[in-house]
Amino acid sequence: MVTSKIESRLTQQLCRAFMLLQTEEECFHFLEDVCTISEFKALAQRLEVARMLDEGEKYEDIVTVTGASTATISRVKRCLVYGSDGYVAALQHLKDYHHEKRNARVVRKSKFEKQRAALKREVRKASAAQGEGLPDLAALAQRAAEKAKKPDGEA
Repeated sequence: MVTSKIESRLTQQLCRAFMLLQTEEECFHFLEDVCTISEFKALAQRLEVARMLDEGEKYEDIVTVTGASTATISRVKRCLVYGSDGYVAALQHLKDYHHEKRNARVVRKSKFEKQRAALKREVRKASAAQGEGLPDLAALAQRAAEKAKKPDGEA
């Protein structure tokens, strides 16, 4: 079960509707009916921005190719690093569909950024728990290193 700020019966119904569509054409027609033209294009643009970021492209190249603003690119990047891995899953499925593999350097960088983000969250959490005192950074770093050693999928 998904837990999110936007989860509701309506959002679950929307997700289920996407999952039950059988063809790319059905999905296209559904999006065409559900979204405005601008919304549809914005979704497509964000996915392309995510793909280019995942490939290690520079912001200025992404702006040139997609026409996306740097604010949009930053938001997508934040979702790739701190988000719920929706972009990552979609991009991986697209690569599997096209029989492509992720660039090893990009995979390592992405993993590092996620670990760094998790450590930052733990530091903020520990700081809040201790009030004004400094958190035990060595202990937090040790926990983060132990989590990084665990195979994907383990908590």
